[in-house]
Amino acid sequence: MRMSVFGKAPLIAVQLTGLILSALLVMVTFTNPTQVEERLQSFAIAKVEEAADAAWAAGEVQLAKGDRAERLGALARRFGLEAEALDLKRQQIVPALLSYALSDRCQENCETWAALSVIADSAMMQRVAQLRIGTETVQDFVLARYESSVRGLLLDLRRFGLVNVVVLSLMLGLVLFRDVLNWRFTAFSIALTGYSAWAAYGYVAKQNWALTILLQDWAAPGYQMGMIFVACLFFDWLFLRGKITEMALNALSGLFGG
Repeated sequence: MRMSVFGKAPLIAVQLTGLILSALLVMVTFTNPTQVEERLQSFAIAKVEEAADAAWAAGEVQLAKGDRAERLGALARRFGLEAEALDLKRQQIVPALLSYALSDRCQENCETWAALSVIADSAMMQRVAQLRIGTETVQDFVLARYESSVRGLLLDLRRFGLVNVVVLSLMLGLVLFRDVLNWRFTAFSIALTGYSAWAAYGYVAKQNWALTILLQDWAAPGYQMGMIFVACLFFDWLFLRGKITEMALNALSGLFGG
């Protein structure tokens, strides 16, 4: 099926708009780094102070006239308490899972239970480490040191923009340079363009930027992996009839189903 120029035009317009905006974002971070860093510093300070005010209001209402350092200190204490509570929970859950996996009661899927104990231990330790990093970065904000946050935000924006540039360039090239654009190519292009728009909105508007900044848990690497995963998934469904997806599901079923 040959797609007409008029049929291509709306899709090209959407992809081109996203590509231009993403390319401008990346270009600005390289051509005007000082101005971008100043804006990111203001953004980081505002978001962290919002989180500090929320922590203060939740836990120390009786001291509502506390200064900025005291409010940030309340946030650091909250992170410290959360880290201690989670580490205590980890020390209870992980040995229980491992003990069950090694006991006589575990008659089936013992390897799975052992694997779950390792996964739970790793995930909880990572979160505890992030919370403790958060207590350290809060102290940096108390001392008006924002360098690591600004560098992390700048790198995050660059990764975010570059991922979109690559994906949208591929989709635009697919639409422009395929002489015969059948329904599979059309569906693939529309689906991935739609996902990139939805994920970009979530990246900008839906994530908790205060926690991202304080825990140094930058979003763009996860966004990048999500884009790669979805692109591969769509490619498999549309061009390989889902064979790779089916193989992966069968493998997982064998692993966890015994």
